[in-house]
Amino acid sequence: MKVVGIDLAGKAENPTGFCVLTEAGAETKLLHTDAEILSEIENTKPDCIAIDAPLWLPRFGAWRPSEEKLLKEGFRPLSSLLPTMKTLSLRASHLAKVLRERKYNVIEVFSSATEKILNVSKEPRKNEDEYEALLCALTAKHYLEGRYRDVDGIILPK
Repeated sequence: MKVVGIDLAGKAENPTGFCVLTEAGAETKLLHTDAEILSEIENTKPDCIAIDAPLWLPRFGAWRPSEEKLLKEGFRPLSSLLPTMKTLSLRASHLAKVLRERKYNVIEVFSSATEKILNVSKEPRKNEDEYEALLCALTAKHYLEGRYRDVDGIILPK
C-alpha cells in the first residue's frame, strides 16, 4: 500500500507538506507549485491521495454540511468562504480534478481531527506542514484499510 498525504497551501509561494507513506515508512518534504505536486504524485503512483483542504465550496451559507457536522462533534474547521480558505479551496478543487482525471483516488481529510482521533502527539515535529501531511497520509491508510467514516465527503479515521 502506498498513500500520499498533502497539507496544501493556498498559494504556491507558501510550502505544501507532502508525505509518502508505505509499509517501509514515511517520507516527507515541502513542495510549492501544482506542477511539483503533480510530478511527485506521478513518480509515486499512490493508491490514494488525501488532501487537507476543502475540495468544494458551500452552496448556501458559510458552512458545508460536513463542516457543520464536524463543529457539532467538537472539531474546529474553518469556513470555506473565509478569503484565505476560499483561495485554498479553489486550488484544492482544481488539483483534485486534475488528479481524478488521471484516475487517482482523491479524498478530502481534516488533519486536526485525525490528530485527535488517533491521539497522535504533536511533539516532536520536523515541520508543521510535513507533520500535517503525515496525518493526511495516515487517514488515507485508514481509508484503504476500511477503517474510516465519511462525514459528508470528509474522511476521518476510525
